[in-house]
Amino acid sequence: MAEVVLTEPGAFGTHVLIVGDPGRAALIAAELLDDARLLCDARGLPGYVGTFGGRPVGVQTHGIGGPSAALVVEELVQVGVTRIVRLGTFGSLSPAFAPGDLLCAAAAIPHDGASRALVGGEPHAPMADFEIVHAAVHDAKHLGVRMRVGLVATTDLYFDPDDDLDRRWAARGAVGVDMETATLLTLAPLRGISAGSFLVCSNVVDAPATQWSAEQQRAATLTAAPVALSALLSEPKPK
Repeated sequence: MAEVVLTEPGAFGTHVLIVGDPGRAALIAAELLDDARLLCDARGLPGYVGTFGGRPVGVQTHGIGGPSAALVVEELVQVGVTRIVRLGTFGSLSPAFAPGDLLCAAAAIPHDGASRALVGGEPHAPMADFEIVHAAVHDAKHLGVRMRVGLVATTDLYFDPDDDLDRRWAARGAVGVDMETATLLTLAPLRGISAGSFLVCSNVVDAPATQWSAEQQRAATLTAAPVALSALLSEPKPK
């Protein structure tokens, strides 16, 4: 039985943008989608449908962390969704990123329990769908949005007691850390769908003074979301 996506098969269409924050979902639906309407709102995780550039698209909230995101993705797949892009936030591990900067995650370090459970604890390297990454690079350039492509680490704990983790991730090339990307990129190929993850820098890790304001969050979301939506709706090349 569905816990969050309480709707009929086909209601979302096939392309859905997922976000962690209900407020972000509402903002994107209101400001960027045409003919947007609320489709479901179970457990405080609203989902919307509308059109972007004349094409049908959904925006669904997934909450915080891999288990919550995995549940939502599984249910979206069950109602016919075949292409999912996450638009979230990350903490920067690199001096190259400041609050408001956009990252397209090409791959993820799976330091989360959901990813490990999905692959039975075996070594695994979650990667984004190349067609989505490729489209995003071109869409960002076309829209005049500065975006980098890189590696992100995904963890379960926002406040992790291991103070050295950030340094070790950065030493292996990770430029940021979030809580859902690895789960999405692990689950997608297991369910035969395409997925990608776009992340806006919200803070520099271990530097509390870099937290952004509510207005900065709003502006960054409205800058990044068109890139994520365009990449989501890009046509994959025939296989």
